[in-house]
Amino acid sequence: MKFSNLGKRLFFALWAIPLGWWVMNTDFSIIPSSIGTVYPAHLVVVAIIMMACYEYTRMLALFYPFNAFWCSYLWLGLQFVLYIQNDTSFPSTLSIYVLLILVAAEAVIWGRRNQRNRWMRASLLFSGNAFLYIAAVSLMNLYREPFQSLLVPHGHTMLSQLGIVIVIGAIFMCDSAAYFTGSLWGKHHFSTISPKKTIEGCIGGLIAALLVCGIGWLFLADRRYPFWLGIVLGLIIGVFAQVGDLLVSLIKRYFRVKDASDIIPGHGGILDRFDSVFFTAPVISLFAWVVGKIFG
Repeated sequence: MKFSNLGKRLFFALWAIPLGWWVMNTDFSIIPSSIGTVYPAHLVVVAIIMMACYEYTRMLALFYPFNAFWCSYLWLGLQFVLYIQNDTSFPSTLSIYVLLILVAAEAVIWGRRNQRNRWMRASLLFSGNAFLYIAAVSLMNLYREPFQSLLVPHGHTMLSQLGIVIVIGAIFMCDSAAYFTGSLWGKHHFSTISPKKTIEGCIGGLIAALLVCGIGWLFLADRRYPFWLGIVLGLIIGVFAQVGDLLVSLIKRYFRVKDASDIIPGHGGILDRFDSVFFTAPVISLFAWVVGKIFG
């Protein structure tokens, strides 16, 4: 274990955890209700996704330096505006089609210098934007039904979104437990995608997610939902959080970079730190939807 890196991680946690707690639990809208509902957490999600988009397009630009990848910010920005206004008149299928047109135009116009790789260029830009969009909407949907019915919030302002704290905390605890367990006791390599990952670390991360979700479900879940659903949620988070980490490791390996950026001391970039959150949030939304349909 690199203790210099550990110190940076601990220093980051000292201020990031209290700030994250405040952001997740703050339940006032910063815009008039006639326009929409925007919690501070929504703005944080937008900022994080935009920074992740910057990191991804910067990596993509290593292969395609002549580009118009700024179109990603325009498209993602439009999606956030539509979401905040809760505008259903413009369906998501058309939004995806607009993205398809944008990446195709970018590949045709700016990709003329490297015509053989236009399809790969468009595919990478499209898939990256679609992934970030799905992650962003899934995270913001944690403040809506059906997730809000799963874990009963506390009446206190700073405890109003304990359900969100539990699932996000379980993801980060899974990451941290996997890191420390693997660093201290890891001997058996898990995947060639990320040589530092070990089976022992994966088990440690899975156990941490199960404990956090199990305890959280025991005290916060609506009584109509059986306890074993909390174990299922912990299992889902424990598995998909680590798959998300491997996915971003695969992306970085493809682009031949060590970290997406160095914006977070000891962690790398936004994609390095929030990869598990981005990949797991949609599965949590799917879990909430299935539970609501079966037990609601």
